[in-house]
Amino acid sequence: MLVRVEDADAHCARAAAAGAEILQPPTTFPFGERQYHARDLGGHRWTFSATVADVDPATWGGELLTPGT
Repeated sequence: MLVRVEDADAHCARAAAAGAEILQPPTTFPFGERQYHARDLGGHRWTFSATVADVDPATWGGELLTPGT
């Protein structure tokens, strides 16, 4: 499950304090997202993501698709 958050670092700190296992600390990716991965007390895995930059997909090897393509 991917969940959008305002601030991945602050959210991660709160999740860890509440007992979540942080599987991957907050990391900024070339596509403009800062994400971390966690496992909750029930064993469910989560990805939390915050947009940190508006990046042209061509700069990281992606392709911009327009509706109908």
